[in-house]
Amino acid sequence: MRASRSLRTLLLTLALAAFAAPAGAAVIFVESVPGGTLARPWLNGFGVSSTIVGTTLDPSHPAWANPSGDHTVGVATTSIAPDSGGVVLAATDPGLTGADYTWEGWMFTGEGNSRRGLVVRADPSNGFQTCYQFVIQSGLFQINFRRLVNSAPSTLGTWFANTLTGGVPQPNTWHHLKVIAQGNEFRCFWDGQELTTTPIVDSTIPTGWVGVYNFRFDLGNIPAQFDDLTLTSDLPVPVNTTSWGAVKGLYRK
Repeated sequence: MRASRSLRTLLLTLALAAFAAPAGAAVIFVESVPGGTLARPWLNGFGVSSTIVGTTLDPSHPAWANPSGDHTVGVATTSIAPDSGGVVLAATDPGLTGADYTWEGWMFTGEGNSRRGLVVRADPSNGFQTCYQFVIQSGLFQINFRRLVNSAPSTLGTWFANTLTGGVPQPNTWHHLKVIAQGNEFRCFWDGQELTTTPIVDSTIPTGWVGVYNFRFDLGNIPAQFDDLTLTSDLPVPVNTTSWGAVKGLYRK
């Protein structure tokens, strides 16, 4: 049974790599939460204790039928931050010298009661309060590409869900999100549909980590499930590997 599960995880990783990577790009890592445990070190942001944790879902959970079929996911549950409502931003070091990469993965809408999605170029030096976010808003009808600088938000792109080829996202459904960040240009995709008819251009944040985000201004303890988070880059291999020791060192600065 254990060997069979390991083989299934390997085959899944290879399949995701083939799906995710454009020609010439290399898969840097896939966070598929193998066996219900996170494979990578993740760091929490915004001065709250909440981060992403691995779990194996119970068959009664509405997210149980995840796209990979292994029922293991990462869960980012909001906790209350001073003056910030319920928030969680968890990020991991891409391990690249450059900032050109593609960050993608599956997200569960849950009850549709929070802003949730992917994060790119998150700054570890200020608790990831400077970053770009590709998120669906509470209510599931508006999708935004946002920039935060020291938590001050600006919306750089907006799309309404009635324009999606798959229709308006429903509560308790899985969806695939992808952001391509190259230089000062960003392209955003929802379930394989490119939303950016022309790339979004912004030079404010030149580099940073990748992650996930979940926020509700007036409520904590809201979970958001993520799975098969995949980083690809034109760089063939990472130039460094972040260890738990390196992550813990950020708290001492």
